[in-house]
Amino acid sequence: MGLFRPYERKDSAASSDQIASLTPKGQKAAAKAASRSTVRPAEVLETTPVEAKGPQRKSEPTRSRRQAEAERMEKLHPTLTPKERRRAAARAKDAARSEAFERQESQPERVFARDYLDTRWTVNEFIMPLFILIMAATMATMANVQLSTYILAAMWILIAMVAINMFFIWRGFKKELARRFPNSSPKGLLLYLFNRSIMLRRFRQPAPRIKRGDEI
Repeated sequence: MGLFRPYERKDSAASSDQIASLTPKGQKAAAKAASRSTVRPAEVLETTPVEAKGPQRKSEPTRSRRQAEAERMEKLHPTLTPKERRRAAARAKDAARSEAFERQESQPERVFARDYLDTRWTVNEFIMPLFILIMAATMATMANVQLSTYILAAMWILIAMVAINMFFIWRGFKKELARRFPNSSPKGLLLYLFNRSIMLRRFRQPAPRIKRGDEI
């Protein structure tokens, strides 16, 4: 006669659950149950309360239209000290002077005068160094009256050579100027040629753009 043993049924049910969990279907069911029990991050984010931020206050008050206009005008026309104003005026004067000089030197008559003179060897360009030597010799020979007289005569000879050389330069230049620029006036160009001719070639401004002996 068999006896009813309830503990045997519990053991059989537990063993059946273990067997079911080892099968593929049982594994899928266990995974579904685990996924249901875990909380997803999206759900956590949805459940977390969002703190409401109030309106942010400005650190500085809003500028008025008059203040903004004053700042803009200050940037365009800054307030300068007396020293800065003098420097700005000096820079503006130098810029205007250089612009006027370039505009004057770019005239075709002056350009031709420079080229006409720069292509020639002249006595005039060596007159300044010779004058310096003559004056030094005069200072050194002040005790010797006769020698000082000779040196002074040499200086006058040099002045005469400069005058003669300038006469021929001016005569040839006027002919070429009338031929190339019929409507131009030679007014002021004589002094311009003379001042340029007594300067050494390397110190002439504007600098020569052609070599000696080249055709214009």
